[in-house]
Amino acid sequence: MNLPELKARMQRAINTLYARDSKLFEIKVSEWAIAHRLAVYLEQEIPGWNVDCEYNKQGEKGDTKTNAQTGRVTENTRPDIILHHRGQSLPEHNLLLVELKLDEIADDRKVKEFTRLPAGDRQFQYQYGLALSFLPKLTPRWYADGKPLL
Repeated sequence: MNLPELKARMQRAINTLYARDSKLFEIKVSEWAIAHRLAVYLEQEIPGWNVDCEYNKQGEKGDTKTNAQTGRVTENTRPDIILHHRGQSLPEHNLLLVELKLDEIADDRKVKEFTRLPAGDRQFQYQYGLALSFLPKLTPRWYADGKPLL
């Protein structure tokens, strides 16, 4: 899937989230609740891909994801949302990683890390990454190859 098509499908999923679940933003639920609902709508928009939240495994053996710089398992190694084919580590099977925040700037470090070439114990690379902040306004920042896309 190319980037313009992916962006369009992501925007439709976000639009559906706002249309069906705007109350979640009003009552200020946790970002996990928002991530889950967005993942549900992404799954409808992008059939044929596994859409998972807080996924902490990599590769065919299901090894635990580790921080490429330290080699340790950390909370930062669980992306909020990923679109992938489970058990596969090649980039063509790892389409998108999404990090989101409700009312602050999303952390771009994880998005940069997971979209660049594999390093250390990290055997996978996502084709695209999205750092997504919702409030005060929707702010998407897209990445590929560890660099921001303009």
